[in-house]
Amino acid sequence: MKILNTEQLREADRITIERQGITSWQLMERASTQLFLWIEKHLPEAQSFCIMAGVGNNGGDGLALARILLQSGKQVSVYLVQFSEQLSADCQANLHLLEELHLPIHPITAENASTITLQGEVIVDAIFGVGLNRPVPTWVQSVFERINSAGAYVVSVDMPSGVYTDKATPDPFVKPSVVLTFQTPKLPLLLPQTGVHIPRWEALDIGLDTDFIASLSTDFTYLTEEIVTPLRKVRNKFAHKGTFGHALLIGGSYGKIGAVVLSATAALRIGTGLVTALIPRCGYPILQTAVPEAMVLTSDKKKHINTITVPFQPSAIGVGVGLGKHPDTAEALFELFDLYAQVPFVIDADALNLLAQHNEAQTKIPRSAILTPHPKELERLIGSWNDDFEKIEKAKTFALKHSIILIVKGAHTLITDGVHCWLNSSGNVGMATGGSGDVLTGILTGLRAQGYSPLEAALLGVFEHGRRGDAVAQRIGEEALIARDLAGSCFSL
Repeated sequence: MKILNTEQLREADRITIERQGITSWQLMERASTQLFLWIEKHLPEAQSFCIMAGVGNNGGDGLALARILLQSGKQVSVYLVQFSEQLSADCQANLHLLEELHLPIHPITAENASTITLQGEVIVDAIFGVGLNRPVPTWVQSVFERINSAGAYVVSVDMPSGVYTDKATPDPFVKPSVVLTFQTPKLPLLLPQTGVHIPRWEALDIGLDTDFIASLSTDFTYLTEEIVTPLRKVRNKFAHKGTFGHALLIGGSYGKIGAVVLSATAALRIGTGLVTALIPRCGYPILQTAVPEAMVLTSDKKKHINTITVPFQPSAIGVGVGLGKHPDTAEALFELFDLYAQVPFVIDADALNLLAQHNEAQTKIPRSAILTPHPKELERLIGSWNDDFEKIEKAKTFALKHSIILIVKGAHTLITDGVHCWLNSSGNVGMATGGSGDVLTGILTGLRAQGYSPLEAALLGVFEHGRRGDAVAQRIGEEALIARDLAGSCFSL
């Protein structure tokens, strides 16, 4: 699903009106009807509504919703936040219709903003939409804070008021219970700094022209089942284990052999034909017992990897899980990159930390490798950032510079090839548990071993990882989820 920017959203509205032969007011009616239907379905017991409307088209959506709610028998109060004396034409039209129904409209201005009292089970935030791109007056910010402190269920229309669509957002802004956005997700709903204040959002289909949206080139995509399904390879009944590749997983150190157990199990469960783990000697009996389907090689040292000798040609290499940062290990890692530069790589955990510690070694990162940092590991690699938008630009620059795929793990895990970004739709907070990333490394390495391209493996692997997490959470709850559930459960592509 494409994530559109402000300019594209406006153009989508214009094209829809033109091609469908409707007016902008009719499109607004369509949007407000969808809002009402959602409220009827999800908030059927709510009887009192407080509509906070601005003077633009987002406010017009709110006023139209107020009229529909009123006509359905709900108790409705309306506040018009007059940050401008000019109302958009459609907002003015909906205001006139409410006046004809004799519903009082309470104006909010700089003079009375500090005195208003908001009442209602549900507050509908329709002050600003996707077009906001500059700071709002202090008195309007105080209205945001009153909404946030009202103790009501807050529904934001299209975007939380105060949030910018295409750049970083300063506080304060409305922090809603749910955002009902139109047609497509908006980027700030998916990013940590704003998304942490948005527990839920839903895209409502208002019938924007699908052909036009399909024709658009976007910088961001919301990664869904519809995107990954065509990527899945169909297995030939005459295939054998050699058909599905031989994955080599390199990692583990004293006390962290479990990371390799999880990763190797995940690589097997994703369908890899053969899996070999190369670990320090202390992990040999553990791996042979815990993952009997995997083969095991050991380094010379007992507690950490100091040598990497591989007696076969791996189809893909995953390195870093539980690896540790011993100087011997760093030397072996960088030699590995030199020797196997043409082999598909997945690089995670301490392998990333060693690269961050030795900047000069970053030139050794194999082209087309998949790197999977969590936010702190990412910061060590690319430096700190001031906001999510700067983080994304730095991540893209790093990926492009090294010709890699970069996966930034977290809620709505971000994948970039340096040009485009995908944000994942699957997964849940229960996956914030030790070992979850080790499972992802195994999945990705297994997919690369089976012949998936770097981008295909990243998109499919990240989505599948989250899908498994969702299935487990649905069965036993988010709190009970552990990484072993993601690696060892009977899942398949």
